[in-house]
Amino acid sequence: MEKGRFLLLMMICCSIPQLHAQWDAPVTRYWTVKGHHNPAFAGSSEMTHFSLLYRYQWAGIRYAPQRAILNAHMPIDFLGRRHGAGVTAYSTTAGNLRNSLLAAQYSYILPTRHGNFHFGVHAGIHDLAFDEGSSRISGNDNQSTQPSYIVEGVKRQLPDLGAGIAWQGDNCYAGLSLLHLNQPSFQAQNDTLDLQSDSLKSIIPRNIHFMAGYNIRLSHSFAIEPMVWVQAGNGNTQLQTTLRAVVADRYSGGLFWRSGDGYGFFFGTTLEGIEFEYGYDHHTGGMGKLSRGSHELTLRYRFATERWSSKRQPQKSIRLL
Repeated sequence: MEKGRFLLLMMICCSIPQLHAQWDAPVTRYWTVKGHHNPAFAGSSEMTHFSLLYRYQWAGIRYAPQRAILNAHMPIDFLGRRHGAGVTAYSTTAGNLRNSLLAAQYSYILPTRHGNFHFGVHAGIHDLAFDEGSSRISGNDNQSTQPSYIVEGVKRQLPDLGAGIAWQGDNCYAGLSLLHLNQPSFQAQNDTLDLQSDSLKSIIPRNIHFMAGYNIRLSHSFAIEPMVWVQAGNGNTQLQTTLRAVVADRYSGGLFWRSGDGYGFFFGTTLEGIEFEYGYDHHTGGMGKLSRGSHELTLRYRFATERWSSKRQPQKSIRLL
């Protein structure tokens, strides 16, 4: 029954229009840092999670963006309830310009018979040096000129708020989040586009993220994980579907497709409890079509939360001495 519901959900998502998002650029292995896109996933298991993602986007284009995402979270107990706490950060560079975010995350966990509901919020600070929504590629008209990635400059620090809800079961998850709730606004210096105005007022638009995944164990040593990620914001929607296979809980690999952009593959392994994966994107549309593809590396480490808890030493009652 649960498998049928998941397949129906995948079919519904495939009917969504295929357009591009500007802020919150998509990544290939989104499930490794899903807490970055939805604070409700903080404390989503009994383990402490540490994830690092690095993306080298659009090889062959000068000043093309590079992105790093760090997400860490863990479950905690207080006041007789289970909660989740986490921190997320990212850094995106375009040439010598860099945008960054540092945010704290919290989730309230409500146990149910078949899983847990999570209600999360996050609050952080954006340090902006360029407007990611103004990006464009130039120089492609001349075959002898290497294309360049161009953006408008910004110099601002802005508060950023987000919220989400998620459901986590033994073999599946689903989450819906709304980021940039307060729509941070700024003045973008418009030197590169040579328009009439000296500056343009821009905002980071609200962005909706929906993620879902299912672990189908086909044998003791082999499992497949179909997953979907939908991003919607500023009138644009983008869908990404993934099929990942895991062998002996050690080797992994799979394929993905992103609407309006392209497709790719990834593979990895787990050594001493640390999971490594590499992926390659082949772009068939959008700005990435002029590039030689994108590369992505992820590192994920999970360990028992009890390592953070002090163990109570056994004591004898003086009545029994």
